Amino acid sequence: MSSCLPLDKLHVKVEVGKSKTEDVPALHPRWVQKIQFLTYHAPPLNLSDRGQCEEWADRLKFIEEDLHLALQLPHDKFWCQIVFDETFVSLIDSYLRYAPRTHDALIELPVDTKSRHDEVHRLVFMTCLRMATHKESKEHHITPSVFGEILYENFLFDIPKLLDLCVLYGQGNNQLLHKMIDNIFTTQPKYNDDLQGTIPTILQVFDNIRAKCGLADVSGLTPKKLTDQSQERSELVSMSSTDFQDVVFYLADTGTTLASFLEVYPPACVLFFKEDFVHQLAQLYESVIPQVVSSIKKRKFDSHSHKTLLRQKTQEAKNSLLKVVHLIINTYCIQPILENVGAEERVEDFIQLFTSMLNERRFLADFESRHRIENYQEILLQSPIEIDEMRLQYIQDAINSAFTTHGRRRKPTGGTNRGGRTSPDGSPGPMEDAGAVGGGAMGGAVGGAMGGASSAIDSAVPVNDFDVETYEAEGACAARKTGVELESLISSVKDLLPDLGEGFIEVCLEEMDYNLERVINAVLEDKLPPSLQDLDRTMPKEIPQPVDAPKSLLDGRRNVYDNDEFDVFSRDAVDTSRIFQGKQNKMDKISLDDKTLGSDDKFRLNEAYGYVVETLNADEASQMAELYDDEYDDTYDTNNVGADDADSADELLHGRPCTVPRILGGGNQGRTRGVSSESDSQDSDEEKKRDQFVQDPALLRQRAEQRRISQRRGQGRRFGQGQGHIQREQAQDGPKHDVKGKAKGHGQEADVLKNRKFKEKNKAARGNHNRRYMSDKKRMGFGGGP
Repeated sequence: MSSCLPLDKLHVKVEVGKSKTEDVPALHPRWVQKIQFLTYHAPPLNLSDRGQCEEWADRLKFIEEDLHLALQLPHDKFWCQIVFDETFVSLIDSYLRYAPRTHDALIELPVDTKSRHDEVHRLVFMTCLRMATHKESKEHHITPSVFGEILYENFLFDIPKLLDLCVLYGQGNNQLLHKMIDNIFTTQPKYNDDLQGTIPTILQVFDNIRAKCGLADVSGLTPKKLTDQSQERSELVSMSSTDFQDVVFYLADTGTTLASFLEVYPPACVLFFKEDFVHQLAQLYESVIPQVVSSIKKRKFDSHSHKTLLRQKTQEAKNSLLKVVHLIINTYCIQPILENVGAEERVEDFIQLFTSMLNERRFLADFESRHRIENYQEILLQSPIEIDEMRLQYIQDAINSAFTTHGRRRKPTGGTNRGGRTSPDGSPGPMEDAGAVGGGAMGGAVGGAMGGASSAIDSAVPVNDFDVETYEAEGACAARKTGVELESLISSVKDLLPDLGEGFIEVCLEEMDYNLERVINAVLEDKLPPSLQDLDRTMPKEIPQPVDAPKSLLDGRRNVYDNDEFDVFSRDAVDTSRIFQGKQNKMDKISLDDKTLGSDDKFRLNEAYGYVVETLNADEASQMAELYDDEYDDTYDTNNVGADDADSADELLHGRPCTVPRILGGGNQGRTRGVSSESDSQDSDEEKKRDQFVQDPALLRQRAEQRRISQRRGQGRRFGQGQGHIQREQAQDGPKHDVKGKAKGHGQEADVLKNRKFKEKNKAARGNHNRRYMSDKKRMGFGGGP
């Protein structure tokens, strides 16, 4: 048979007897290798137990060797091992179930054990990648339909395994995982039905969490008693620490797993939306998360680190659940609107979804703090679909109201006028610092698929005090105080209780939400929490040492001229003979007795000092004349200065006279000797005709009077009036209309009052209409009148 046939149709001839052969399928149990694969176990909780650690390390060693051997098998033998060896499938299943996640607590492993676990982590991913590929080459492949049946009927993959793969390897291998899962769903459509059937199971998990917390049904089908709320809160506070920790960890794990899966495989968001998953998730968030946050503040823990860990896990749950809602809305509603595929239906689904969630005010406030509803609405309004803006405004107003009551906006990274977020009016408390736990909690990417996967065990999740957000302005999860504010609180406590150490006071303030009165009362009444009773009350404050801090300002200085010959900060002695001010004249350093002078140097000496060092021949002189001198100032070469002047013969011979600026008190001074008396008389005339900055007012009045006389003369000639009329007008001393009259208190004549009334009535005819024109005219020397 041809080797190009798919594996499901390939047969191999096997000799049964001396003269008999039998055709055996290439995919048959008889080709299975005799390998006993061990199942994976989670890391031991007690790392101090040497026996358990060594046993676990030996198990990792055997698993590593077996996986190496399995991956080296040829295509047909590998698939025989996968399909017919149950121990192989059990190994993959056990690792996906019990391997530490990136969001799990940090476990410190020995270096050799950690590196071995990293290798096992990489090999498991390589095995799953090969299991999800139906065609490795032209010669080694499986029919896609048969490949899908093999995966589904032998339970090689199922929805829980796909979820585990995404949460384990999604951070560093998003694209590769997407191809794997898409290939599985494409070749076997039954996985879509399984995923659709898994969604109600996840919703049932949410109901189980509510029941575990003692919370009432939020569906509204069961009537609530008046005492239910108090009983629910008391049950959350009174349950054991182990059960409470399981609830918090279960919330964080469920949210992180769903967010990883939907981020890797976005087509699944369509199924989640159609099952009303977003609304159910919002109800879970509204009922469970606030009660868990409140219980963490009220409960007593054995240690402060345990309380901090639960705060962090609660924040991880919040971030991951909000991310799930954002991914579903963005994939199902926003992307089709941007691509204009079924936009009208998606717009209506978006509005209906948020309208149904308006009662979940705390959820909407937290969702608005991370994913602004305005960004979604802007995309909706830009679509060609007609949208009722009143409905969108109603949703926006409801979200703003919820945010005003319960929300806290993260601090903007840029200016408020450049996209930075600011808190709406009425929002309680200041804005928080940026840095949500979403990236840190799920950070620590598992390494690349093809080389060196980083183990989830050493993916440290640092506890950042500013990564925790709360619904109230104070509380156990409030942002940590630092700097002057913290020092002020410590000094206030130390003034009343001077025997306490600053370190102990700082821990007490952090534990009691930086409430000064609570700390003082707890110390005086000896009612400290259990986590603070064993601390040393004289504990000093820890001073953080900066890593590789510069010793001085000069040590941290960085400059392009560092460590050069003139750097006074790196050397004590500097050659001052090489330092000069301004441009250096290189001709000063040339000696006339130097026999090594070149033609270029000789020509420059001739130009600079006006004498010839040596007689140059004609060729050298012409060559030197054509050389470009970069010291020559060619700024005004393009201006044809003096080309059109009528220069006299004396000017051409002796040079143009130099004029000293008038502000310096000088006139024209000739640079050459022998200036004639005629030029002196011309200079004196020019001084008389010089343009003054402020002209003589008397001269201006004289010119104006002459213009008025000429104008009157022209008018008289036009209307047949003679010189006598002009003289009569010039002889009139007083104005036509007397508005000045007598002094105040002596009475006024009727003509004066009439003239004043006329002037007041008609003063707007020309007033303020030609002020600029007359001002310009006066400035140019043509204005009239004093």
